Amino acid sequence: MPTQTTLHGPAEKPVFRRRKRQSPFIRLFNKAPAGILCPNFWLLAWADGCPYQCTYCFLQGTFRGQVEPVVFINLNDLFRELDSWLKADGAPRLLNAGELTDSLAITTYVAEKLVERFGKQSRHKLLLLTKSDGVNALLSLPHRGQTILSFSLNPPTVAKRFELGAPPPWHRLDAATAAKKAGYPVRIRVDPMIPVEGWREAYTELADRISRLRPERVTLGSLRFFPIVPAHSRRDKSVFSYGGERSGDGRIRVPRDTRMEMYRLMVERLEDVPVGLCKETVDVVKALGLPNKCNCVL
Repeated sequence: MPTQTTLHGPAEKPVFRRRKRQSPFIRLFNKAPAGILCPNFWLLAWADGCPYQCTYCFLQGTFRGQVEPVVFINLNDLFRELDSWLKADGAPRLLNAGELTDSLAITTYVAEKLVERFGKQSRHKLLLLTKSDGVNALLSLPHRGQTILSFSLNPPTVAKRFELGAPPPWHRLDAATAAKKAGYPVRIRVDPMIPVEGWREAYTELADRISRLRPERVTLGSLRFFPIVPAHSRRDKSVFSYGGERSGDGRIRVPRDTRMEMYRLMVERLEDVPVGLCKETVDVVKALGLPNKCNCVL
């Protein structure tokens, strides 16, 4: 499989393992705990794990600290399953190819094939979620607006400490701009928000830059983690010191008042941009009056 290309020069070649997937590639995620707002969504597990190894990432707990991602090689099985999913009766759906891995960080080969496949139909949409800036291989594909490119962003002050393996945030924003110019629907995910020193100024600048891009939707989320994650995390574990309370789903979260303050700042600065929340408690969503529409749904 070819590795990624970038807008800003060559990236380090990702290291990953290959194996066949035995279980289904596509499944419905419908296990949100009581009290946590998360609409059901469809996910595509074409790979497990991520090379970026962001300090806070839940995947480090999910895969027990596994460093090398796994890419599944039985793509014929994947595409047979996908063809059945695309032909199924019912309302239009969105398929998330970035829940258990970064959609572009390991390789763009699978993403390219998926974009072309979705571009041949007009009912369903593909979601590629990434911290990569490696979109060059996608820009000229016949996507026909059926693939949404979603870029995960944090301010540079956060990224420099806790997202060391990923491209700088403004490079990702450049990639989002290029994708939008190429006709892709573009979304932004600011998640997890972390109340580092100077966070108000940092997130204000980020919100203003996002507003200039005018994405079709912004999804916000705050730092949350299961107790197992710190044991498998690498680098600067001080990120976990920002978690102050345990919620009903067992995750440790930034204190409620701080989360509310962070969200309100972003909502106020993101003028005329639809905003939703990711895996947030029901009381916070209701208090902010935001719709139950996030990154993973149409």
